[in-house]
Amino acid sequence: MRVNRSCQVEGTFGVLKQNMAYTRFRRRKLAKVRLEFALTCLGLNIRKFLKFKKSGKLPTYWKVPEGLEAETFKKPSAKRIANRLKKRKNLQPNEIAKRGYRRKGMR
Repeated sequence: MRVNRSCQVEGTFGVLKQNMAYTRFRRRKLAKVRLEFALTCLGLNIRKFLKFKKSGKLPTYWKVPEGLEAETFKKPSAKRIANRLKKRKNLQPNEIAKRGYRRKGMR
């Protein structure tokens, strides 16, 4: 799978390179390259929007479902935060990093 993945271009970059004939940056400084790429991406998004507008129907993921409510979170508790920090202080840095990479079925 790794070999197959390495030769495949991500979809958006493939569209930029093939359909829009964008193969290289024409600026040299990092700030100007960022601006050039941002304008290219803006052009791609406008092109995409115009394609949907011409077809007469926007994709359904652009519409907000009815009855959508804001997400609610637990109020922070000083005791819970203190316990979390206490546990974290006793761990080595690599153990802290391991906790960030939780996978299904593993702890």
